[in-house]
Amino acid sequence: MRPKTLIPRALSLPLVALLQVYLGFSSATVAHANGADPVTITKHANLGFTAAIPVSVDTGVASPPCLFSIGFCVFHGAVKFVGTVNVAATLAEDIALTYNPADLNASSSPLPVSVKYTPTPGASSVSYGLSGSLTLNFDGCSGCSTPLSVSAGSTPVSFTAPMDGDAPITIPGMSTPLTLLVAGVPIITATVTSSLVLSPAAPGTLPGLGGAAAVVHVSGASGAPLLPIEWDSSGAVQNLSLTTPASPTAVGVSLDPLLHWVSTAGSAEIDLHWTSQFQSIVSALIDVLGDCLFPLCIPACVFLNCTISDPSPIGLFSGGLGPVYTAAGLDTLIGTAVGPPAGALVAARVAAGFVPIPLTSPPLAAIPPLSVGSLDFALPAVSISGVPAGVVLSGDAVHLSAVPSGGTAPFTFAWTKNGAPFATTQAITDTPALGDTTYAVTVTDSLGAVSNTASTVVHVYDFAVSGSPASLQVLTTGSNTYAITETLVPGSVTSGLPTIGLSVSGLPAGATPSFSPPSGSAGGFTSTLTITTAGAPAGNFVLTLTGTDARPAIGGSRSSTLNLQVLTPAGAIPNVINTIQGLQAAGVLNKGQANSLIVKLQHAIDSLNTKTDKTACNQLQAFVNEVNAYLQSGKLTPAEADSILGGPLGILAIMAAIPC
Repeated sequence: MRPKTLIPRALSLPLVALLQVYLGFSSATVAHANGADPVTITKHANLGFTAAIPVSVDTGVASPPCLFSIGFCVFHGAVKFVGTVNVAATLAEDIALTYNPADLNASSSPLPVSVKYTPTPGASSVSYGLSGSLTLNFDGCSGCSTPLSVSAGSTPVSFTAPMDGDAPITIPGMSTPLTLLVAGVPIITATVTSSLVLSPAAPGTLPGLGGAAAVVHVSGASGAPLLPIEWDSSGAVQNLSLTTPASPTAVGVSLDPLLHWVSTAGSAEIDLHWTSQFQSIVSALIDVLGDCLFPLCIPACVFLNCTISDPSPIGLFSGGLGPVYTAAGLDTLIGTAVGPPAGALVAARVAAGFVPIPLTSPPLAAIPPLSVGSLDFALPAVSISGVPAGVVLSGDAVHLSAVPSGGTAPFTFAWTKNGAPFATTQAITDTPALGDTTYAVTVTDSLGAVSNTASTVVHVYDFAVSGSPASLQVLTTGSNTYAITETLVPGSVTSGLPTIGLSVSGLPAGATPSFSPPSGSAGGFTSTLTITTAGAPAGNFVLTLTGTDARPAIGGSRSSTLNLQVLTPAGAIPNVINTIQGLQAAGVLNKGQANSLIVKLQHAIDSLNTKTDKTACNQLQAFVNEVNAYLQSGKLTPAEADSILGGPLGILAIMAAIPC
């Protein structure tokens, strides 16, 4: 028997959309943005319901009609049954959604999707039972007013849900017999027999009233908010065209409601059978009556067939289940739930025995009420966290993590580095080389759904710092300068470079540094490092010149070595003597002129080492006067005079350091 099906108000709006707003779809093959392999997600769905259908019949228990007569009524009898048909139907379906993950990578672009509907082979089942009370009223039956419990049931039958030209499915049912006793003699037995037939539904007047149908709801991607589709045969495919989101987002495709229409027919009847004992009683009665009718008193049953026919079956219902639904008012309830203008058409189709079997929540929900479930296909999306905020200094590690959303956990991960397979963990750590390195990741969920490809390019650079001269001299009180150069290492990225700050360490006490400018672009710049001393100790010092990209995690430092020699005034004078000797060698000064200047400097050295600074100052002043005389006479050019007197290590600077 076919159950009565009630579609509740919760189902009405999607079904109205299904019946009122039907969109056609091309049967062409789904096109993709590129040649990547498509991905198919298959979900198993059990559509079904449980239902209780009231059934009753009374052949006249209050005033039983004649069941058997031989010229006059020999035996009266009637049957009354009040009960319920309980049906549990499960239609197993495999729903497959196919798409190309590559289509998820383009923003606001076409996202072709196909949905295939296939009844799962041999996985559907229906079981039903008829239970209630049976009241018998026959001549001579003292206990017939007491209702007797009776039940009939079917063994669950496994089958494939029918579609299109599939053969009908028949599920038989049978009860154990009940026997009526009159004066202790078994007279008649009653047996309930039934059958339920499920057949493919013929095409309906409106789309969605035949085969299987669903309303497609889309999240993440854009498309029609209610998109009705239907399938007419097993393995049928419907193609949809959605639009990807502006940025990677999990895409949800749900089927709500999902319906499978079937044509129903059923029958249930109470079969009555005279017992052999009652047949013997009837034969004996006919023989007794027949002795007076034949000359030799031969029993009448010798000449007559005294076997009596069983009473006609008492039908509970037969044919399409429409009358059962109509009697219960379910056709009207369903039509009202659907609403105008399609409600009346749906009600008529239900009354004719066609039933929409939905995906229920929870599975096998009762009718009434009926809670309709949703079959969800969640296409995952992935993004990458930990992406560096800017270019990365060579040697720094990057820590990237794939962040999935949507889909069905657990996930697997596939990373590539510059297009080559790299890792299968959710998080990766790597030290990229100079230039650009592209990291990309996809996730695959537990159902095989593949995400978009999230990618990021990590830009790496390197730099160097150096100073000239490599070794510099400065007076204990004085100053001198290095020429500083910051350069970009070949192979580095050239845009988005950070600022490099300069610093120096290793200076002696009394010495202070100053950079001009103190920083510049990592793309390359020059600076001047001035070392200023004020009573610094004499000696040789190793300085560390450092350029620093101060950004946390992706910055760092590069260094080089500089030498600094701090000279006392006495220790600096030999450099001037060397200059004078060079002027003599060049013929600028003759031997007597050069010796005169050198002797004055040597006396100043002796005075600085053994006598007072005042004496040295007088000697150095005499030296200055002689040089100026040579300058005024034209013996020395201004530049030649300055090489002796000027500069950070000249006589004037030495005199200032004494001080004079």
